[in-house]
Amino acid sequence: MRNFVDKWGRFHHKEVTNSGSIPSNNGWIYTAYAYKLELPLDWFSLNSCYRECRQYDNNKCILIRSPQIHSPPISRDEILGMAALGFLKPYHLDGWNFCPYKIPSFNPIKTIQQFLELRGKHRNYLWMNRLEHTYRFAFSVPLSDRHFILQQWGKFNIFYWAIAKVDSLLKITNGIGWLKYDKNIEAMKSEFPDDHPFNNL
Repeated sequence: MRNFVDKWGRFHHKEVTNSGSIPSNNGWIYTAYAYKLELPLDWFSLNSCYRECRQYDNNKCILIRSPQIHSPPISRDEILGMAALGFLKPYHLDGWNFCPYKIPSFNPIKTIQQFLELRGKHRNYLWMNRLEHTYRFAFSVPLSDRHFILQQWGKFNIFYWAIAKVDSLLKITNGIGWLKYDKNIEAMKSEFPDDHPFNNL
């Protein structure tokens, strides 16, 4: 039987080999899917993993995807996964930003120049080429995600709630849409191999 769970207890869309290697960069969001599907989870290992992924630099919380792996930087998907599993709290995000790098003072001219440089480039281009004036925007938590994160902790903001309501009406059918709004579980499952645990419930 193929194994899709890494040594930290996180699910992946690719097979795990070599004693629990990490086959993808999206273990937290996929594990959040598993949690919503009520699959059994190794909470002890997941908690240990999250503690390793939560680091501090001058009292600022810095989140990374996997223990001791700082590249690529964490993404919106992984932030949502951590929150859905009950690990990430709103105060772990620095002003609703999850940038792991130092953000310079706002400079509108440099910001515009760097966003123009980004046109047509892969999303990794900005951090690989240190377009640091884009970081405050590129690593900002989307407004509808803020509602979802607050909701996990019994908190409420009417503005974020309204944005999330509009977002949910767009009939998003991917995995994140299903996680946040119960939109189309089949679309989520189609992202995974036929023999994946998500498709064998």
